[in-house]
Amino acid sequence: MGLRVALDVRETGKGANNDRPGLVRVLQAAQRGAVDAVLVWKLDRFGRSAFDLLGNIRQLDAAGVRFVSVTQGIDIRPGGDPMSRLLITMLSAIAEFERDLIVERTRLGLANARRAGVRIGRPRVPTPPTDKVQRLKTGGATWQQIAERLGCSVWAARMAVKTGGAKSGARSRRGGRARSAL
Repeated sequence: MGLRVALDVRETGKGANNDRPGLVRVLQAAQRGAVDAVLVWKLDRFGRSAFDLLGNIRQLDAAGVRFVSVTQGIDIRPGGDPMSRLLITMLSAIAEFERDLIVERTRLGLANARRAGVRIGRPRVPTPPTDKVQRLKTGGATWQQIAERLGCSVWAARMAVKTGGAKSGARSRRGGRARSAL
């Protein structure tokens, strides 16, 4: 396309909101005049709802910045034609509809799994005895070493100290016996 990359932003985490750090950086660069065009892989990478996507494209238009969705063959130039705007409006609504369907199917799938007795989430871990965690920490052990020694996660070891956790031989908050290797 004859363009030079001025800013390369890759967001890998999920984000259903319009204030993702990478998106904010791109919009700020557009407003400063640091970029002439914004290229995205797909429309849904630039706005998670039709409202957000159209608002973001309007910000680019106001800054005189071109918008290109590479895989969908969309190229919106500042002050572009009405047909391009109609197309982007329809596609953004379809993308939002698709996202809503995915969310709904996921919720239904999780509800069905729970009804079938499938446990959802991280595996349960024992809460280590606070006194043993403190003794190991005082002795110079790292959180990783403590977790390995007591058969728990680093998070569980830290929480045992922070919240007072289980006493030796006590039951964990999740119902199992707190176990340790000491």
